[in-house]
Amino acid sequence: MQTLKVELTSDNSLKALQELECQHLIRIVTEPDPNSYSLPGHPVSDEEFRKWIEQSENSPEISLTEAKKQWIEQKKKLKKFIR
Repeated sequence: MQTLKVELTSDNSLKALQELECQHLIRIVTEPDPNSYSLPGHPVSDEEFRKWIEQSENSPEISLTEAKKQWIEQKKKLKKFIR
């Protein structure tokens, strides 16, 4: 996933982006997810980072084989949107 910040210059440009969103080619993000540390935003405090690590450690685990299988299925879904 790539994140791109765009400045819209007219209502027509917003309509064009909304059409792409309706086609599931893009997703318009009004506010970044505060739990996603891959997106820009405010710096994460040590306490927030520790909570994020703890949450990750307590999340269910899956095998590498299962992760690869899930990724193959996800790739198929994504390729349908590209064509």
